[in-house]
Amino acid sequence: MPEPQWDTLFNGDPAQVERGVDEWVEGLRQRADRLQRLKTQVDRIQVTETSPNGAVTVTVDATGKPIDVRFGDRVGSVPPRELGPLVMGCIRTAQSRIAQQVREATTAAVGDDLPETRQMVVDSYREKFGDAPPPERPRRGPDDDFGDESYVRPGW
Repeated sequence: MPEPQWDTLFNGDPAQVERGVDEWVEGLRQRADRLQRLKTQVDRIQVTETSPNGAVTVTVDATGKPIDVRFGDRVGSVPPRELGPLVMGCIRTAQSRIAQQVREATTAAVGDDLPETRQMVVDSYREKFGDAPPPERPRRGPDDDFGDESYVRPGW
């Protein structure tokens, strides 16, 4: 709902002024309700990221704080000096996906009604965490399985 025209809102008969103020107040209530729904949806955002080798899985909340760290069966094959960087990499990648989740929640909560508000909210998360990088190709190391690749030479 656009801002009222102040020069015309308080001009005219008292009944018209009262209706104009009531409509303006109702519009503000509706915006406040949508923004409260947005806050609730954003507060529920959680992003989970797993390391390319599957050894580490981290979940962060909408503030970017890790709320869960899990180690998969493959963690035993990871040298201890590499475990910290794997955890931190998962945290950073998960954080970089928060802005997209906020964008989706904002669109669902306020739609096209409040474009400046939507952009401001999304931009604040993008500035804090960045945007999601393109997905990495799985790394193959000496201990990795062959995935979709055959280990048998053609013609054998």
